[in-house]
Amino acid sequence: MQAWRSVSDRLRQAWYRRENQRLLILIVIGLALITGIGIGVFRNWPAEEAVLTPPAVTLEDLEAVVEQRVQSVIADFYPWILEGPVELAAVEPLPSIKPEPTETRPEAEPQPSFERLIWPVQGEIATPFGWHRHPVYGDWRFNAGLEFRVTDDTIRTVLPGEVIAVNSNGLETELIIDHGSGWVSTYRSIKGIQVGPGEVVKQNQNIALPESTGLVFFGLTHNGEPVNPQAFLH
Repeated sequence: MQAWRSVSDRLRQAWYRRENQRLLILIVIGLALITGIGIGVFRNWPAEEAVLTPPAVTLEDLEAVVEQRVQSVIADFYPWILEGPVELAAVEPLPSIKPEPTETRPEAEPQPSFERLIWPVQGEIATPFGWHRHPVYGDWRFNAGLEFRVTDDTIRTVLPGEVIAVNSNGLETELIIDHGSGWVSTYRSIKGIQVGPGEVVKQNQNIALPESTGLVFFGLTHNGEPVNPQAFLH
């Protein structure tokens, strides 16, 4: 009790001093400011946001949303689909057909034998296959076959086949024979043709006569591409 009185007396004496009064007032004002700022910060402190739990989506709801989106895309970009009735088509796999043990195996298409390929005419080669310089005009030209200078009046088939065309442009006549498997032979600068389209011919069969110039063209193609006949003529 006596100690408290002693402290009170000292405070009272210090208060009556002008310097001490100012110091105590500043301390009180500072404590008040600190308290006010603390209360304001506490009031404005952001509250903890609640964790949002997404609602549960069922499979039926998801299918409905997808179907609605598909219908919207069709209506925007493919409106003609919705104009008429839509029919669902079921694609069935092709049945696996297995041959019966008693069935015979289909025969393969006969291949032309170039081991027995004969010359279409008697004579010598005047213009070989490939690029050559024209003797009159002097320019380079491509010869898709062989040009023969014939020594007799016989033009023969090099292989058996079927006549598929006889063409004429008013200057020369062309005869085309299909030998199968993509092989076709062509004869030009001929006359007196003895066969017609659709007729089956044999090998070494007389089919025409050479023109008066004595030059006969013979070409050989495979699947439409020219082939050098000299590689097969023996």
